[in-house]
Amino acid sequence: MDKDLQDSILRAVNILVRQGISQMNYTSSNIGIVRSVQGFECIVEIQGSELSCILMEHLQDWIQNDDIVIVQDLYNDNSKKAVIGKIGTSRPTSFTIFDTEKGKSVSGVEQLFDEEKKQELDTILEV
Repeated sequence: MDKDLQDSILRAVNILVRQGISQMNYTSSNIGIVRSVQGFECIVEIQGSELSCILMEHLQDWIQNDDIVIVQDLYNDNSKKAVIGKIGTSRPTSFTIFDTEKGKSVSGVEQLFDEEKKQELDTILEV
């Protein structure tokens, strides 16, 4: 294969790759603060604007007002946004449960524990 033919093939492949990349859509994500939660819908404030978002099922017991969340634009056209995760809270106290035996946070709002663990937790939270 002569050099001119190789160069032509490389240019053609390069053009195809650039064209393909220019047509790709990526979803975008933002960080916001939850202002209200009602079932599978929540209102999230992002950069001063309040947006209606879907609240994913696995986050129903975890997300509350004043939580800092990740909001994803599902179709990258602002038609549907979803809360996909929680990264913190702006509340002074958190509902995260700290397991002293494991040495780490283990759960959020929903947590069952025996009376001994409850007293231990109450002691930790008082600090």
